[in-house]
Parts: sequence; structure tokens; C-alpha cells
Amino acid sequence: MCDQDLPLLSNIYEVRARHYLIHLEPNFNTEKIQGRVYIFFEATTSCEKKGQCCTRKCFCSDTEVQDVENASVHINQHLNYHGKDNESIVLEEKTKNAAKFHCDNSDDNRVKNKKNTENIESQDFEIILDCCDIRVKCVTEVECNGVNLIQYLDPTYRKACGIAINFWTRRNHIPLQYAVNAWCIRIWKEGIKNVKQFPQAVCIEYETTPQGKSLLWRNDQDGNPCVFTPAAAINNRSLLPCQDPPSAMATWQAWITIPKEYYVSMTGDNVPTKFVGPINDYVEDTRTLQHISKCCTLGQSNQAVTFCREGTIEEDISTVCIYYYTTMVLPIATIAIAIGRWETKVLPTVYFKNLQKVKNEAEEKTANTKYSCCHYEYPCHMKSMLWNYKTPLTIVYPPSSFLLIKPLSSFLPYALEAAVHLLGTYPCCRLELVVLPPCFGSLGLASPNLIFLSPTVVGDDPAAYIRLAHEISHAWFGINIGAQDWTEEWLSEGFATYMEDSIYAEAVLLHEKARHTVLEETLCQNSESEPCQKGWEVGGGRVKSVSSQVTSNNSSDGVLTETDNQLEISWKHDEKFNDTGKECNIESLRFHDTLRNDINQELTVKDKFIKLYKKSCPRNSVCDKRKKNDGQSLRTNMTLMNYTQKFNKEVLEELSDLRAHIRYRTLVCELENSTEDLQTLRPMQGENLVDKDGINYVKNGLNPGKTFLQVHYLKGYFLLKYLSKLVSRAKFDMMLKEYVSIYHGQLILSKHALDHFINSFPEVLANNITQETLCSIWLHQPGLNAEIKEMYGNISNSLVSEVTQHFHFWLGVDKSNRRTSQIIKKTKVHIEEFIFPDQLVLLFEYLLQLPKMSHKTLGEINEHYNIGSQCGDVRHRWCELVIKNNYKDLNEVERFLLEDQSMGVYLYGELIIYKKAKHKHLAEKVFHKIKKDMDDNARLTVFSMLYGD
Repeated sequence: MCDQDLPLLSNIYEVRARHYLIHLEPNFNTEKIQGRVYIFFEATTSCEKKGQCCTRKCFCSDTEVQDVENASVHINQHLNYHGKDNESIVLEEKTKNAAKFHCDNSDDNRVKNKKNTENIESQDFEIILDCCDIRVKCVTEVECNGVNLIQYLDPTYRKACGIAINFWTRRNHIPLQYAVNAWCIRIWKEGIKNVKQFPQAVCIEYETTPQGKSLLWRNDQDGNPCVFTPAAAINNRSLLPCQDPPSAMATWQAWITIPKEYYVSMTGDNVPTKFVGPINDYVEDTRTLQHISKCCTLGQSNQAVTFCREGTIEEDISTVCIYYYTTMVLPIATIAIAIGRWETKVLPTVYFKNLQKVKNEAEEKTANTKYSCCHYEYPCHMKSMLWNYKTPLTIVYPPSSFLLIKPLSSFLPYALEAAVHLLGTYPCCRLELVVLPPCFGSLGLASPNLIFLSPTVVGDDPAAYIRLAHEISHAWFGINIGAQDWTEEWLSEGFATYMEDSIYAEAVLLHEKARHTVLEETLCQNSESEPCQKGWEVGGGRVKSVSSQVTSNNSSDGVLTETDNQLEISWKHDEKFNDTGKECNIESLRFHDTLRNDINQELTVKDKFIKLYKKSCPRNSVCDKRKKNDGQSLRTNMTLMNYTQKFNKEVLEELSDLRAHIRYRTLVCELENSTEDLQTLRPMQGENLVDKDGINYVKNGLNPGKTFLQVHYLKGYFLLKYLSKLVSRAKFDMMLKEYVSIYHGQLILSKHALDHFINSFPEVLANNITQETLCSIWLHQPGLNAEIKEMYGNISNSLVSEVTQHFHFWLGVDKSNRRTSQIIKKTKVHIEEFIFPDQLVLLFEYLLQLPKMSHKTLGEINEHYNIGSQCGDVRHRWCELVIKNNYKDLNEVERFLLEDQSMGVYLYGELIIYKKAKHKHLAEKVFHKIKKDMDDNARLTVFSMLYGD
């Protein structure tokens, strides 16, 4: 053990926290949160002590168990009545059903670590919770007399009551003894010797501290204060006391009291519910109690609701309370929250009609037999007949980013549809994107129902869309299927990286089909000549337009139906936002019209398509004659042709290979600049890291250098690519869809993933592909696998050929520019534009291999490719070129360090390596300017680069 390993102190082998009621009240002046959390505990069950989930198989007994869905429907019917007698009947019935689902809690099979076995009868029993940098004010037992706690302990019951916390606030609180140290809080009650006697409901009142690493208090792009969880190495330990190990999964409800001009995004299944004023004001409001009870039935749709007490004038109230809840049982580390003075854009709700139709027609017995649920019982997306297949979409952003998020909002529904088509039912209830400040240390971060994005990857650019695809895929890999061992993060990141190309490729085809149809109609309307046809002639040949069907019905919904085997998707608009980003209510909005508005803006910048069109059409050809006779028709046909040529399956497959080659080059560089202990995908090799006192640790869990490495992303990705090549990509992808169905809701290890592959394709055993060989070669071995170099060390396709042409062109230009004895005229560039920015990334990778380039050549490259308008990946490579060649203009480097902090850490290293005074001066100047806003790991890493350890 060392100071870079993260301790796990919670005694989860004795007691489990099943549910959390969390109330947070942030203060942006003090940068503290006043917190109160009610935690409901239960003795650890037999199968949990063995490191497993309490599965349905474990719950089953010799007695026939009533189906959870039927029980839920029956309970839901009772919840429509609010009389005391009916409530008692419901709770009694829930208790009877839940008793069938619980494991035997006898002490016979108890598994304890070394520290637990040292407890003797004379000692009081302790509950140990993980926490860090919080100030605990008091810890109390909450009396539960007359309360049936099964509704909080059993996750089958949807805990959606919006004022539940008020019920527990009014209960009698009895002080408990506690002690807080650097990594945990210990709670005990005098005279209580075992977990069965310990209070089941405990309240902790506390205050966060500004130095707590689970929260970043910063200013956003508009200069307004905000706070968010940055996925710190310590997870959420300085946000609330909790059981932090991944296997200690629970559900939670949260109330966040904020000034009314702020907005809260948080992990939660529901579209946020707003209470006008403090939540405590609703304690005595009987009518509100009945209203919320009615809204919390399982059949209620996911809609935004605002509650305001009778007689209250909303404009006179300075605060609101925002309420979220969850139903999926998850690790507490998956909680994410962001609060700021932001605006929201509500997108069309996505409804996967075909998917729901299949689920309704399928035989329930067959479905359950094939994909039985082996997770904690909760309303599951795989089998629940009550699952809502409507997915609300929202984007949250600073007001100044209104135009920036437009392309992303257009692409998002298609990315989600593509992911569902490839992986199955979306396992979350909604999806909300939040654009965070530049100081956010990652390009993206996924948590249940919520995705944080860096402004670096927000824009109309394939790199942004691919990052979005990556984060969406985490709903399956990382959230719905988690890693039991945090050091095996390739199970999340490797799988998400593998899927991002496929999701992007399918989404972009769907997106462009819809845009193509609307564009064609728009161009035809703008043309004063002959109407457009569904096909158009090019050089005497016929190119069929790719079309999708956009229809409308008599209702307020627009329906977009793809003509191939893709899923149907319908769009429901409840709200629209004007040009200022402010919310304005309308009855309905056609998605067709939204696309038309976007494309009308694009038509002002289509001149480059005319150039491509001229190249494609020989003189006196049919298309050339049409150009002369009808300029507007030419514009129409050329724009359509560009969309067809740019996006097709073959080109997107080539893009995937090109990106694989870039990843290979990135991995080689990272392996050259990292230690071997950070290069293995399974560093613990199935063992636990335990000290002499029996305390478990996460290896390198606090190592700041690990944050900026992509080894788990890339080596995991290449392992999956290797496996797919063994059996064919199509078969492997079908296997993945089955994999997420079988292991949904569970925490797994690498061996489970590899075993599933081998069981699916036993023929690979003939080639000595076993779990043992895969672990030995791919998971336990540092460095670069020979198979990776063989697959993607060199690739050849048309996209790469274009890059090679550009490379040789600039080699010639640079050779001419370096002839200082001659007067060289300004170079005229005669090369075609790249289709994808990844090609430009690869070109700069090639140029970085040259010993030196002339400043004049760099200036021409900058001008030709308009570097300032390119994506972050391109600009990062450009900055490397500038630094390596000591180019005089460092403006783009400074801009990158300021605006793209999620990628800028690597660039500080480049500024130091070449030992130029002006480079170090720039690094120090920018660092001192933004160090207070930087992510903690980034600040420590850059400080070490500049000034040593």
C-alpha cells in the first residue's frame, strides 16, 4: 500500500445501506453545502457476503413467488386511494411479498475481513461510512415505531414521494455516538453489540468544505458561479457520507434547495420536480401530500411538475427545491450533480415504437428464460411491462452557448436511436446533457440519465458526435453493467470506445437521411426553375437519393419513420425556445421544421460543393448543361450529391479504421511515457489489495497521473477489435447485444466478459483462445501487444490515401520554402478538402514525425485548413507542431490552454520538453491565470511539470 491507493473502509460485509434520503442546500458565497442524509440500513445478506448481488434466484424459495410486475400493478391500484386503512393494507401486502424475496440473514455463513473478526462481544457494533473533507454536525437515530421500513429497504418499491424527507424530519431523533477521521465516520450506539440490534434509520447532518474534491466550485463561461461533481478519485465522499465500494449499491431520493434563478441537473430517473420555496414548507400541506401521492404511482408518465402552496406568490419566493429520485440500484459513486445559472432546451421525446411492440408480442416466459434478471430486484428495463419507452431529452447550457448546442441537439436523438438499435432497450428513464465550464477535467462523463460534456466537444463536428456516442454507450457499459473491481475499468471504457464508432456511423446515416429529405424539399422550394426529382444525373450516370419518410398526423406529434429496418421514432414537443434561449410554451412543433431552419442557414455556405460538382462533371455533360440552364438546380443537385458522397457505410467503415490507426499511435505514445503498473488492464489479477489491518484499497486509486492516461480505453478497445476479427464484426456485435442483456444490472469482472465470448464462440478454442491466454496476453501484460500493431500499425484506404496526398504536397511546399536563396511566390494550394477532421489529425501526426518544418509552410497550413475553426483534436496536434518547430505565433497554443483545459494538460508537457524560454513563459503565464479554476488533478500535474514534485 502507498499514498496513491484509495482506502475502502465501509464494513459492507456486515451491514448495507439500502436507501438514502438526501437534502442539499448549496451556498455559493461560502462554497459549502449544508447537507442532511437519512440512511436506511439492513444486515448484509448471505449472497452479498460472498461478493454477489442478492439475485432473484436467491430470493426464491420453495414457495411460488409472485411475479414482481404483477405485484407492482396490484400495489399501484391500491396507491390510487389515500385513506389510512388502504395504506395499511398496501404496506402489509408489500411486506408479505418482500419477505419472499429476501435472503436468509443468519450468521452461519457470515464472511468477515480481518478487522471484523477482531470484534468481540464486549465491543459495541459500529457502522463505518466512507467520507472525506466534511464536517459532521450530529448523528442521530430516527425512531421508526409504526413505520414499515420494507418500502425503503426493498428496491422493488418505487420510492418517488416528493415530500418523504419531511416525514422523517418530523420523527423523533435520538443522538448517536460517532467519530470522524480522514477517510471515514464511525457510528455506534452504546450497548448495541450486533447489526440486528442497530438502528435501521440514521440521520447525519453535515457541512461540506471548499477543499472537498468531490465538488468543484467554479465560474462558468458567462462568469456566473456554478458547482458540479467532477468524477473525483475519491468519488462522492466529500459530498455525503456513504458506503463507497462498488458492490454497496442502493437507491436514493434527493432534494436540492437553490436560489430560484439556478438550475439543478442530477442523476435521477425523473424529469425534475420543482417545489416553490423550501421543502420544509410542505410538511403540513395535506392536499399536496395527496397530490404527490397520486403522481408517484408507477403508471405516471415522466413529466415536469411544479408545486406551489396555496396562497404563495411564486415571484415573492427567493428559493426553490428541486427533487430527483432513482429506481435502479447503483453504487453511490454514480451520483452526479451540477448547479448553475443555466438554461434548458427540451428536445423531442424519443419513443421507440418498434422496440415496445416487440416487447409486447414476445412471450414473457421465453424472454425471462433467455435473459433472466440476476440483479437486485427493481423496475427493470429488460422485463417490466411497466417500463416507459419514452425517453425525454434535455440539454442544459450557459446562455452564451445557445448557438453552440444547436447541432448537438439535432444529432442527439439519432445517436440514442442508433445505440438502442445496436444494444437493446435504453436502460435509463431519460437523458440530460450538461455543458460544463472549460475547467471540467474530462471530455465527457456519463452517469445514470445524465451526461456532462466539456465545451471542447460541443459543436457541429464529428469529434463531438463521436464523444457523445461514447458517453451514451456508457448507459450499458459502466452504468447498467459495472466493474466489480474498479481497477478493471476497461470493462467500461474499452467497451464504450469500441461502440462509439458503430453508434456514430449508424446515427450519422439516420441523421443525414432526415436532413437529406428536408434539404431536398427546401432546395426545391427555393428553386424558381423545374422541380427537383428524387434522383439526379451526374456525368451521364444516375445517383439515387437516399430518402426517409417524414410524415405528420392529425395529432400534435410529428413522426419520423425510417424506410429500412431501423427503429421507428416519434417526436413530441412540449416546449420551444426562442433565439435568446428563453423558454416559451407552444402546442406542438414539427421536427421537420426544425431541420428546415437548420438547413436554410447551411445553404449560405455551400459554395465548396459547387467546386466538387464541377470536378465530378466533364465538360458538356448533362450536369454541365443543367448548370448553364439552371444555376439554382445545380446548387440543389450538388448539395444533395455531397450529402450522399460524404456519408455512406463504406466511407464510415474507412473512418473507423482510420480512427483505429490514430488510436494505435496514441497508445504507443502513452506506453512510452507511462510506468508499467499503469499499463495493465487487470492490475490486481483477481486479488484484493489488503493491508495488515484488513483494510481494502483500490490500487492507484489516488494516482493523479492515471487520470490523464487512456490505456484502459485503448487497450480494451483493441482487445475487443481483436476478438471481433476472430469471429466477424457482425457476429461479435450480436454477441455484445446478448452480453448486455445477460449481465444487465450486475457488477462483473473481466473473466465474465471473456467467458461469455468463449461460450458464444467455442470454435475459437481450437486456436488456443482461452480465458487464461487472453488474460495473460491482453490483461496482465504491460506494453503493446503484437496483435495491435499487426491490426492497425499500418492501414490503407481511400481516406488514408487522401492524407498521404496532402502529406506529400506539404513536403514539396516545405522543400520549396526552405530554398532561402530563391524568391518564392505565395503557394497556390490545389488539394481537395478533407471529408473528416480525423484525416487532418493523421496528417499532423505525419508532419510531427518530420525533424523540422519552415515557418512559412506552417503559416500556409494554418491558413489553408483554417485551424482556429477546427475541433479540439486537430488544434491540439497543430499546437504540437507549433511548439516543436518553434513557430513564432503562439496565439493558438494560448487559446487552447485557456479554452480546452480538458485536453490541455498534455500541451504543458510539450511546452516544457523543448526547453524554449518563451514556451515556459507562456505555460507559466497561463497556469497562473487559470490554476484556481483548474481541476485538482490537472493543477497538481501541471505544477509538477513546471516546478517539479
